[in-house]
Amino acid sequence: MRRDGRTTQWWMILDCDPELGRYLRWLHHLDTRRVQRLSDPLWGPHISVVQDEVPTRPALWNDREGRPMRFCLLYPPQSFAEYVCFPVECAEALDYREALGLPRAPRWPLHLTFGNRKPLR
Repeated sequence: MRRDGRTTQWWMILDCDPELGRYLRWLHHLDTRRVQRLSDPLWGPHISVVQDEVPTRPALWNDREGRPMRFCLLYPPQSFAEYVCFPVECAEALDYREALGLPRAPRWPLHLTFGNRKPLR
């Protein structure tokens, strides 16, 4: 369950190194002339691959759990509401979506969420 009471079933993320998130948040802080600080996202720095979508081939759901995937960050970073992220390219993640029976292109394009503007805890 999420903090807002919604379920995390049918959500799939790629966990990224927490140090990468810390580094990107620090660069963002410097880029904003040290005015804006970002909080760590709820799930830490991550790439959202499946976002509340039920696959037509759920038997493959955990097929690649724990396996690394390579991705490329695309510049510049983008902001959506309170979240700050980088667009990413990751052919492996899109291939996996197809294997699950989901559209190759997700509703929200692949992105690495590394910070949010919610109050620091």
